Amino acid sequence: MGFWNQLFGRKKNNPDLEANSPYLPERKNDIDIIFAEKFTHKGGKFIYSEDLKSTDEFFKLILEENHWSGQDVLCFDPQLIQRFGLEPLADPVDPQNFKALLIGCEYLIANKGTVLICHHQLKDFKLEALPDFFIVYSGLDNFVNDVSEGMSQLKNKYADQLPTNITTLNVKNSKDENDFLSYGNSAKNLYLVLQER
Repeated sequence: MGFWNQLFGRKKNNPDLEANSPYLPERKNDIDIIFAEKFTHKGGKFIYSEDLKSTDEFFKLILEENHWSGQDVLCFDPQLIQRFGLEPLADPVDPQNFKALLIGCEYLIANKGTVLICHHQLKDFKLEALPDFFIVYSGLDNFVNDVSEGMSQLKNKYADQLPTNITTLNVKNSKDENDFLSYGNSAKNLYLVLQER
């Protein structure tokens, strides 16, 4: 082997040259990192949890930070109600009586840092009618690159009946609130608890 290296001259790998080569494709960040950067840049609160115990602690900290109790949190999902020990809802529900909404999500849109949801999370309520604070609970398997990919996945997931009330959750940004073009925007204060499953 040494003979061939001497004969043909072995080239040493130079990482600086490789990194600057115009012929190599750009190195892209992982989809979850792209999402986290965009989401937090907009003002969303991104919380990564390794297990159920950590998730429970983070949920309690969110409640403490905002001076909420479990009765201040609205949730339509029976599994999440049970998971986080919330009170089941009485009919009819008036979202104005709550300070936060706890939901799952369909997908996390990496290139926009937004959350794709539908009537499975919102029921028949419009975003404007719901509390200003959302706590989104998600797993690592919900990341998609863009809205188009999210919609394709949604069609495959619910092939028999496409959901209604499909929308993306945007993070409320104090800079945008002063911009008259964003008047009526239904952006929310978002916490995202991302748990390894």
